[in-house]
Amino acid sequence: MTIEQVNLSEKEKKRIKWSWGLIIRLSLTISILIYLGYRLNWTELGKQFGQVDLAWLTAACLLVGITFIFGSIRWWLLLKVQDIYLPLKTVTALTLIGQFFNSFFLGATGGDVIKTLYLLKYAPFKKTQAALSVIMDRVMGLFILLSIALIALPWNFHLLARRAEIKPIAVALFITFGVLLGGAISLAFIPFKRLSIFPHRLWQMIPRRDIIESLVAGFRQHGYSLRLTLEAIAYSFACWLFVFVAGYCIARATHINMTFMQIPIIFSIVICVISLPISIGGHGIREGAFIIMFAAFGVITIDKQTGGGQEQAILFSILFFAIYSVWSLLGGLVYLTFQHNFVKIDEGK
Repeated sequence: MTIEQVNLSEKEKKRIKWSWGLIIRLSLTISILIYLGYRLNWTELGKQFGQVDLAWLTAACLLVGITFIFGSIRWWLLLKVQDIYLPLKTVTALTLIGQFFNSFFLGATGGDVIKTLYLLKYAPFKKTQAALSVIMDRVMGLFILLSIALIALPWNFHLLARRAEIKPIAVALFITFGVLLGGAISLAFIPFKRLSIFPHRLWQMIPRRDIIESLVAGFRQHGYSLRLTLEAIAYSFACWLFVFVAGYCIARATHINMTFMQIPIIFSIVICVISLPISIGGHGIREGAFIIMFAAFGVITIDKQTGGGQEQAILFSILFFAIYSVWSLLGGLVYLTFQHNFVKIDEGK
């Protein structure tokens, strides 16, 4: 068998694997939506939709738009940490394009792939740094989200003491936060080349460990660019604050009785869940997560027999997605009009 045949065979296997994964995710998405739709009181949902306060909803939409600006600045700063210098307007355009693909094509992390591909056009000699900037943008956002959620827990102590459903949620938040924090500390301080004999032998057995070592080196670059890293963290906090305020505006628009300090915890779980490659674009999973979280916090009461009472959570989820879709469509317009004349910023280095 020739090298070309081997490469073709590997590509064919990857294509088949990707196709089966897509079929499974699509089937799961449709199944969840059918189940939720079967248990949904459509008449009640239509009634509540007609009572939506457009002023609060417009405010939420504008606030979400601001989060894309803050998110773009955060990624711009993380790129500078990796010595990749792009104009802020270009980074903002790529952020909106990534959001477009997140919402309508590849799923909750598909936009990250698109952003990385674009970066490789601009910085072909910094593939590892380009990929790491996108990974760090995602991980930092998740880490700050979980941090804010943990800060919000004491304000919900009365619910923790009264409602047993919330205790596993708090434990899950602490575990996820601990894993991320432990991973960050390990990458920052463990000298892989100075490991003892047994761990060193295990490390030598890992395939393509050179890529991992390059990623670790890029991660440690944040220690040398501490000011840029702290600025990125600050913008990440601001980004999530505006997301939470937007969520509170959606709650007011739909006449949902919930406190502002409940929103960080609810959103942290929902966003973590829909970020997993389970369904297409998080559809179905997002609605189910909002229903579970709203019920856990006593925001809604669901009839176990008929499923009645979940309409407010469904409406909130639909409006949440609709607002992001507005900005995603703007990202699609940017994608169609974007000047794809890539200037290699590191050519000759």
